[in-house]
Amino acid sequence: MLPVMVLILVGILEFGLLFTSYSTTTSASRSGARIAATRYATEADKLTEAARIAAAATADLTVLNNATPVGMVVYKVADASTGRPSGGFPGANMSGGCSSNCIRFAWNASTGQMTRTSGTWSNPDACGVTVDSVGVWVQTRHDFITGMVGSQRYVSGHTVMRLEPLPTDQCAGESPA
Repeated sequence: MLPVMVLILVGILEFGLLFTSYSTTTSASRSGARIAATRYATEADKLTEAARIAAAATADLTVLNNATPVGMVVYKVADASTGRPSGGFPGANMSGGCSSNCIRFAWNASTGQMTRTSGTWSNPDACGVTVDSVGVWVQTRHDFITGMVGSQRYVSGHTVMRLEPLPTDQCAGESPA
């Protein structure tokens, strides 16, 4: 009876830690998306703003116990019904996906920060003519303790928020694109 109880207890522990990794990864994407929704459209230097978004997500990822951040993508939502970027979400270990209007970051273990690896995003119209949505997709690699259910699993979370348009008094003198 004891081996069965230990097996059940270890299973509960493994899946509890996996759930924590999912929750933390989704929380990190939410933190990045909050910053992106309020500031991305108004910031002139999009790469600097993307780095701020990555820093917000990184701050949430510092609490991970059995997971290691892999990377993240800040993207313009191409399909509003699914919240996906153009080209879809990247796969395991950040491979493929997100073909345009996205900025990719990879985890740098030596600095403990997300580092921009590629991508651009053309300026959205911040004056309300076209309202875009921004998405932040974060991926981590969860390492199981016992290896009874595998050695690792890639965990991802994404959050989509609408870019906030600028107030009309800040758009004076601009011509719609």
